[in-house]
Amino acid sequence: MLQEIIEELAQYTDVPIEQINETSNLIDDLELNSFDVLTIVSDFEDQYGIHISDEQIMEFKTVGDIEEFLENNK
Repeated sequence: MLQEIIEELAQYTDVPIEQINETSNLIDDLELNSFDVLTIVSDFEDQYGIHISDEQIMEFKTVGDIEEFLENNK
């Protein structure tokens, strides 16, 4: 699952895919903005048929946070 998340995130950042890992910070390391994060979350909602609340989205700081949430809620 981690690789799928990394591949999705790589579409929204100029950071080389090989530099993205589970400890990468979405804003500081990947330079994503809030609109990017919302778009990415929407993609994951569609892909996994789940709903992610605004409160849960606010907790996503790293790639690992997204991975953990999806693993526990897919």
